[in-house]
Amino acid sequence: MSTSSFTMPFAGNDLNACEHERDPKELQAFLNDPKAKAMLLDRGRPALLPEGGLKWVKPNDLIGQNIADPGPLFLGKQGDVPVFAFSISTENALTEIESFQDMRVVAAQLSPMELALAGQAKSLFDWHDEHRFCAKCGAGSRGNRGGTTRQCDSCGAAHFPRVNPVTIMLVINGDDCLLGRGHGWPEGSFSALAGFVSPGETIEEGCAREIFEEVGVTIKSPRYVFSQPWPFPSQLMIGLICETDDRELVIDANEIEDARWFSRDEVEAVFAKRSDAFKRPPRFTIAHQLLRHWLKEG
Repeated sequence: MSTSSFTMPFAGNDLNACEHERDPKELQAFLNDPKAKAMLLDRGRPALLPEGGLKWVKPNDLIGQNIADPGPLFLGKQGDVPVFAFSISTENALTEIESFQDMRVVAAQLSPMELALAGQAKSLFDWHDEHRFCAKCGAGSRGNRGGTTRQCDSCGAAHFPRVNPVTIMLVINGDDCLLGRGHGWPEGSFSALAGFVSPGETIEEGCAREIFEEVGVTIKSPRYVFSQPWPFPSQLMIGLICETDDRELVIDANEIEDARWFSRDEVEAVFAKRSDAFKRPPRFTIAHQLLRHWLKEG
């Protein structure tokens, strides 16, 4: 897969983060800049235009609106344009309630850059929502530096967003690949196996452990392919392809509902929409891109 012609969904954010221009006076100047623009989110759902694409407003148009913690989220500058995101309540919103759409549903309606920006904003807002109190002393904390950190004014501790590493792996045996499905997934849906990397593990160790726990298969030769920021809520999906000599599966029903081997021909037919052997993972997922990459390798 050519990196020059492909942008992983939710990646590709090329804003200047302006790390050294985030004191209160500088942020206020960015907010007042007539070129500044802001996207709107409600509980992680971006506001879209009727024809698709993010709805952008002027930050000053949000004065008097019900803006959630941490207030204006400064994402950075696109050229000379300051870019913000606001988490607002649809009960008192500048835009119609129906304009806010689930990001998984509308991912295909956004350009790669808009999807990257909306994903970053959602991840940060989710972090703020879940870290309102200082982990050191328990006092309330506040957003700081344009929403990129939180500050405890009681003990002085600074808190920073965390990204959770997840291995997602395509297990290969000869010309077949192994796909699984989680509990409660839509009928016919299968995807690559995945799991969180635990403390003290390498990526390769996490990959091997998760596969053995879920399906009882021992793998070899794990190799990194690509990664994806995944804002549900804030993960880094690390895409791997690995091999196994084991065909027999021992499925842990506490981990997954089912797992099956699919031939390259079956996967090609599904991607060409000639077969319904399984439901193809959505294009904006790294699982989709891993399968497509494997098909091209063959």
